[in-house]
Amino acid sequence: MASIYLLIGVLFLGIVVLLYFLPKRRILNFVDYDGQASIVRINRHAAPRLLLPVAVSAGCAYIVDMRPELAVPLLFPTIISILVAVVWISAGLTRLKDR
Repeated sequence: MASIYLLIGVLFLGIVVLLYFLPKRRILNFVDYDGQASIVRINRHAAPRLLLPVAVSAGCAYIVDMRPELAVPLLFPTIISILVAVVWISAGLTRLKDR
C-alpha cells in the first residue's frame, strides 16, 4: 500500500524537475502567467515549494511500510500538503508579479 504514496511523491518530484530545469514551460494551470519574463521567475519560485508534498508522501510511505493499518488515514496529510503547497505558491505570486 505504500506504493501509492511513492507514486504521488515521484509524480510531484517529476513536476518539480520540469519546473526547475524547463522553466519556460507553462505547466501550472492555477497560475496566471503575465509575460515571458515572469514565467521563469514563477516556475523557479514554485519548484522548491512543491517539494513539500514529495517529503510528506515519502514520510507517509515510510509510516505505511511500518504500520499498514494507517494507509487510509495517511491520505489526508498528503492531500493537505498538496493544498498547502498550492496556497503557498499562490501567496507568493503577488510578490513576484509586482517586480
